[in-house]
Amino acid sequence: MSKYNPNRLVELAKQKSILDVAGMLGMQLKRVGRNYQWSEHDSFVINPDKNYFSWFSRGNDYLGKDVIEMVKVVNNVSFKEALHFLLEAEVGTFDITKVPKPKPFVYKVKETKTFDYARKYLKEERGLSDETINFFLDKGVMVQAIHTDYETGKTEPMIVFKHLDVEGKVIGGARQGIWYNKELYPDTNGRLKRTLPRNKGGCVVDIGDKAQFRKSTPENPFTVVAFEAPIDMMSYYEIYKDKLSNCRLVAMNGLNIGVVSRAVVDALCTSSEEMKAINEKVRLEEWLQEINDLCEKNEQIFEKLRIVLAVDNDEPKFDVKSGKIITPGKDFYEGIKLKNIPIIPHMPKCHEGQRKNDWNDELKVRKGLLKVKAQERTLQNMITKIKMSQPVVETQTMEL
Repeated sequence: MSKYNPNRLVELAKQKSILDVAGMLGMQLKRVGRNYQWSEHDSFVINPDKNYFSWFSRGNDYLGKDVIEMVKVVNNVSFKEALHFLLEAEVGTFDITKVPKPKPFVYKVKETKTFDYARKYLKEERGLSDETINFFLDKGVMVQAIHTDYETGKTEPMIVFKHLDVEGKVIGGARQGIWYNKELYPDTNGRLKRTLPRNKGGCVVDIGDKAQFRKSTPENPFTVVAFEAPIDMMSYYEIYKDKLSNCRLVAMNGLNIGVVSRAVVDALCTSSEEMKAINEKVRLEEWLQEINDLCEKNEQIFEKLRIVLAVDNDEPKFDVKSGKIITPGKDFYEGIKLKNIPIIPHMPKCHEGQRKNDWNDELKVRKGLLKVKAQERTLQNMITKIKMSQPVVETQTMEL
């Protein structure tokens, strides 16, 4: 007679297909590469190959979570209620033996020989200077290319921000549309905004000599400044370029501390062999957590590294499902569980009449290119005003 396993029901529940369960929960999903995004929250990503989800804007506590946790979060119920829901659900089960091996990234972007459409967009729509645009072009991380919509066959120009590995090989990229089309891209402010299929990492630009990163000290730490998007990174550079030194700028393509972790490891390695050796011991996206846990065990602070989260100053909104007021950028910072690594938030302040601000809008405000309209008196604005009245932790720019 087999022994009784008290965790048997939990294991059965965890084997339920996460995509099927998402359908039962009424979650509207959109496919992005091999993964799926929840249409209500772009940072909520389901990985069907591993049968888990990650909610990047909520910090490390919501990375790589199983289907039970998804039911708890989406339905706002207890563990016991989520377990019963899944055990009664008539859905398919996850079979890891049927999951195909991930295919390697292949760079298939159709680059153009010019940068004319892209330069015009970055200057006229985003307020960036030729000097800044040329700086990023010289870094080899930005090209103009042609995007083809495979449903309609129509083409349009786009900017591709390349993700390069330690040896300069392209391992991914972020696509930024140039032409405005609200009907085609209703969820991304009317322009194409996607990562390339099977993308890895983020767009990285170094300020200073990379060889010096390994020689950092507590007195002169290696600084990583993380952004939600590449254009925020370009805008921040234009504002603070005279104060930036011995640092690495990285675009997370959302709110993803795993991208920052990978960028730190890349900065400290000199070859892909080194990266591979580290990845075999601990996933590159989890390296920061590993270092943090080691420092915590030894009661130390990892003072040779400093992470600046230059994320958006989002408008607080009431989330019906959780019953809480959420501000993605601020919540992301507060949810990161890396207490033994110095992490500093640096969000642009909201100016009079603004409900939210990001680094590109901040650049436009400073250049007099953005006119802020007076706010109407609404319930959402009252919530925003209450939240904005709370003290905000910010860095001094001289610290950068």
